[in-house]
Amino acid sequence: MVTSSNESAEADIEFLRTAVATCRADPTAAPKSLALALNELAGRLYALDRVDEAQDVSDEAVEAAGRAMELAPDSARFVLVSAQINRAGGLLRQGHVAEAAEGLAEATDIFRQGGEAGQPYLGPMIEALHRASLAFSELGLWDLALRMRRLTLDLFGDAPPAPAVQILALTLVQASNAAAERDEAALALVLAEEAVGLARLLVQTEPNGFRLLLAQSLGNYAGCLHRVGRAGDGLDSALEAVDLLHALVPHNPLAAVPSLVLTLESLSAILTALGLAEQAESVEAQLAVLRDSLSRLPPG
Repeated sequence: MVTSSNESAEADIEFLRTAVATCRADPTAAPKSLALALNELAGRLYALDRVDEAQDVSDEAVEAAGRAMELAPDSARFVLVSAQINRAGGLLRQGHVAEAAEGLAEATDIFRQGGEAGQPYLGPMIEALHRASLAFSELGLWDLALRMRRLTLDLFGDAPPAPAVQILALTLVQASNAAAERDEAALALVLAEEAVGLARLLVQTEPNGFRLLLAQSLGNYAGCLHRVGRAGDGLDSALEAVDLLHALVPHNPLAAVPSLVLTLESLSAILTALGLAEQAESVEAQLAVLRDSLSRLPPG
């Protein structure tokens, strides 16, 4: 007889309920064992979308892991981190975004205190922060999305890897664009400036690896400067971005051409604001050619 996946999942849950009950009934059972069983049970309940029940169990798991940490910090530290990540995921699913963010921040802090012992668990910690950042981005909660990216960098201390810095810079550009759409020009500028700074640092370490990121960041920064009335400053950034993108187009047109179009649009607006109508017309002519080329590029 073939067992259905639902029946198998229910059997797993009942097994874990029994394990939890056994730990509770045994006065000699270590809090860590109870925390592990509760955390596993919460995960299975979340997987079945039994969120309310899972959240109660997850709260218990965090509490039990906290008691275990008091008795044996080195042994229970990453059980507590895992339980907090699990609970944060549940809170996020229920719409409790601020509580979820605080839980992940606390988990990150506890993780970092474990030092080198946390290396085997680094991947899941990064993945949890990455997923949370994406979720906050989709909700338009860019402050929380950026906080998750910064927490990821915190995991590496003073030497974060280039990909972690790169994704923070990209998120800053996205957050800057979102702020501009909300007519929050000053905030958009601050975020754009930070993105440019990070991109320049990356280009210094790997000149050929992050020129597209720098160009995109500069193009966005130029538009932000224009929107706050600093067209002259924006011109320098726009021209630098255009030079970078022109060099990149032959090698990566699918990525470079759309960015070049956006940057030239900003450059045209900046030139117009500076009273340089003839130069703006020249840029518009380039834009017409590029838009036509863009429409001919294969999808992908």
